[in-house]
Amino acid sequence: MKRLDLEAYERLVAGAEVVSRDRFGDKVLALRDGRMLKLFRLKRLVSSAVIRPYAGRFERAARKLRALGVPTVQVAETFRIPGIHRHAVVYHPLEGRTLREALGDAEERDRVLAPFAAFFSLLHEKGIYFRAVHFGNVVLPPEGGFGLIDVSEVRISRASLTVRKRIRNFRHMLRYPEDRAALYGFGMDRFVAQYLEHSRLAPRARRVFL
Repeated sequence: MKRLDLEAYERLVAGAEVVSRDRFGDKVLALRDGRMLKLFRLKRLVSSAVIRPYAGRFERAARKLRALGVPTVQVAETFRIPGIHRHAVVYHPLEGRTLREALGDAEERDRVLAPFAAFFSLLHEKGIYFRAVHFGNVVLPPEGGFGLIDVSEVRISRASLTVRKRIRNFRHMLRYPEDRAALYGFGMDRFVAQYLEHSRLAPRARRVFL
């Protein structure tokens, strides 16, 4: 991870478009060269984020996902920026529209949610726990399939996920009202059936999951 002084940071973001911000400041910026910059705030002087910065977690997660055949962003650089008390990652975005954008159309909803259920099951079979899963963080690339963005909270196990972790991840997916509405419009039982059809859960584990 490189150290970036304040002057160099200001040159990097000159003319950038702010994509996301909160009460603490900018979070995601679209740079002039087409790359994206995501900023991670250091919330406390003593925390795991100092030892294991989120920018580094983002880079490692993206690299591991790509190795597992899951489309995601391509990280270019990671930085420490002491002048603004931030870590940062610069990456090439994953082209396509988000699943949330696609689900604005009822016909499109029926077309994409069944294969997404299979994809979500595949992630769990590969040991991928995506805590930040919501339909704004799932992308439909032009070549088809699904990809993941905002991956700093991805955890990857060697074994497939336990039933408890699968249930917890489903709950994360249901946090946003618009995503819940799309799932219930499609049919939650239908979505779960598609998910289980592509899982390797044993019969007892399936009963616990249901």
